[in-house]
Amino acid sequence: MTGKPGLDKILLLANGIGMLLLMLLIGYAHFGIKKPLTDQGLESQKLGEEIIGHSQVSPVSFKKMVVNLPSQYSRLRFLEIELGILPFTEEQKALINDFSYRIKNIVIEHAAKMSANELTSVTGKILFESRLKKEINKQLQTKLVKKIYFTRFIVQ
Repeated sequence: MTGKPGLDKILLLANGIGMLLLMLLIGYAHFGIKKPLTDQGLESQKLGEEIIGHSQVSPVSFKKMVVNLPSQYSRLRFLEIELGILPFTEEQKALINDFSYRIKNIVIEHAAKMSANELTSVTGKILFESRLKKEINKQLQTKLVKKIYFTRFIVQ
């Protein structure tokens, strides 16, 4: 306190008024502002339509490709692969078909960077899929690939 009784009373009164206003503001924010209630039926219908729209997208299939794999030994190693790319929307299938040559090039490029031992492990396949998704989306400059399905994956 300041030591001056008149000034101290004024400061305490100002502090009390400030605290009262703050409590009123908090009470108004907590009890006075109400969110509008959501229409459960409408939200359920929107969710159902969205799920149906996303579930009916089918993957774009790519024919068999054979990729030479790097090997430390004299024995040649190959990857025989067929894959399907699942886009986020049905309209993106045309984009995948238009750029199929680039996608095949990305698959070959990334497969050739991995060894046969990496590709035979489960973690290697997951890593290969994530690298493909990332690179395809980067090359086509859009979020295009939702999932990649390997219908044939043979390392020889």
